[in-house]
Amino acid sequence: MLGAIIAIGDTRPVTPERVERVRRALAQHAEPVVTFGGVGEGGAHQVPLPPSVGELGAVAFVLARAGDDHAIVAAADLRHPSSELLRYMIHVRGSFDAVVPEAMDGAVQPLCALYHARCARRAQGLVTTGERDLLRLIEGLHVRRVSGEEVAKFGRPGELLARGE
Repeated sequence: MLGAIIAIGDTRPVTPERVERVRRALAQHAEPVVTFGGVGEGGAHQVPLPPSVGELGAVAFVLARAGDDHAIVAAADLRHPSSELLRYMIHVRGSFDAVVPEAMDGAVQPLCALYHARCARRAQGLVTTGERDLLRLIEGLHVRRVSGEEVAKFGRPGELLARGE
């Protein structure tokens, strides 16, 4: 399973330390873990993206490289990435196209999610039409929503799913 860290212009300022924290959470469940976008010097585990790519475009780029399995997608600016929450999401993925956690108010966090590689064509099609909103991808998929109550088993959903400072 591919682990993908999204580090693009749409995300808040990302430091190498933040990327490393997300990488550690993903590495327990994915091989390889690759950063898509730019931080630091680059290298074997960093794939550059065009400067104007949005979150949907980045996910489309990841899914095109996911083989025939799910990819774990996480924003580089997740404040508190949870390996335990990711493990649970992997456990419940079944045949779903995506597994996406919710906050207590029902809002989803599409950049702390699993997406199956079969979603790559839909994602790329949306990008081709000029769409930039990642939530549009989820609207057309068979999604397993991990409720706020389920997320709360691993910590406070507001903290686990928050991005930025």
